[in-house]
Amino acid sequence: MTQPPSGRRPGSPGIFPSVPKQVFQNEYFTVLVDERMGIVRTIRNDKPFSSMQEVETCFEGLIKALDDLGRARYALLADIRAAPGRNDPQFEAALQRVRLKWIGGFRKVGVLVQSAVGLLQVKRYAKQDGLKRLVTNDEDELVKYLTEQD
Repeated sequence: MTQPPSGRRPGSPGIFPSVPKQVFQNEYFTVLVDERMGIVRTIRNDKPFSSMQEVETCFEGLIKALDDLGRARYALLADIRAAPGRNDPQFEAALQRVRLKWIGGFRKVGVLVQSAVGLLQVKRYAKQDGLKRLVTNDEDELVKYLTEQD
C-alpha cells in the first residue's frame, strides 16, 4: 500500500501518542528519548549507591550516553523521585563533580522530585551550579515547561 505524502495511512488519525525510546540503562538510571517532544528523560531508580566510586562509575556511563545523543537538540527531564534521600558530605562532593556533566548542554532542564526536602535540595544545587532549571513535583507542569518555546 502506498502512503500519502504526509506519511499517514488513509483513515489514520494522524497524531499518534509519543513513544519514548530507551537508549541507555544501568543499575541506577534509565534514559528515554522522546523525539517528537524533544525530551530526554533520565530516570533514577531506588537503588542506593554503596560507595562514592560507584557514584562516579554510574555517572560515567550515563554522561556518555547523553553526550552521544547531541544534548543541544533536547530538553532534559531528570526524574529523581525514586532516588534514596542522601546529603552526606561525601555524596554531595561526588554529585557536585558529576552534576553539570549530567545536566549541562541541554536546551532546558527540569527536575522532577518527590518531596519538599528534595525540592529544596535540588534548588540549592541549582544555585551552586548557576544553571537554570525548573524543579517541581508536578510532571505535567514540567513537560509543559520543557516543550514550550522560549
